[in-house]
Amino acid sequence: MILETPRLYLRHFTLDDAQRLSEYRNKKEVAKYQTWNKYSYRDAKKRIHYCLKHQNIEERGNYQFAIILKENNKLIGDLFVEIDKSRSFVLGYTFDSDYWGKGYASEMITFFLEYMKEIYHFEKVICYVYKNNTRSLHLLKKLGFEKFSESYFYDDEGYVRIL
Repeated sequence: MILETPRLYLRHFTLDDAQRLSEYRNKKEVAKYQTWNKYSYRDAKKRIHYCLKHQNIEERGNYQFAIILKENNKLIGDLFVEIDKSRSFVLGYTFDSDYWGKGYASEMITFFLEYMKEIYHFEKVICYVYKNNTRSLHLLKKLGFEKFSESYFYDDEGYVRIL
């Protein structure tokens, strides 16, 4: 386990997670706000194999972690981290739509940002969100992120928060 919140915990993926990862990432309403249209079981297995080989978050690269609901030990989402500078990182997140609007994203991201600051001494986090993803835009603003860019090509906005 990487970290624990009151209702969730964050851990490394295992190959047993592939079916569930594919299941929620392949939902139309979830994929709508991501860079993929479909997310197959094969895609999930390939990504998890990558994650199993790349677990050391201190190195430059990208990482992904499983978000687990404590009450039933179910995979309900994931966090994506890309590190390319020494004191900042890019954060992405995907949650199963069955768990939207319950405060899980806010809870996990709040704890994760504190973890990244305290354990790894990061100073800044950046998130990119499609302009039509109103839930995510509201979440980032609620968590103290500020808009710093807008892309017409990707139809997204960049948000930053100092940790």
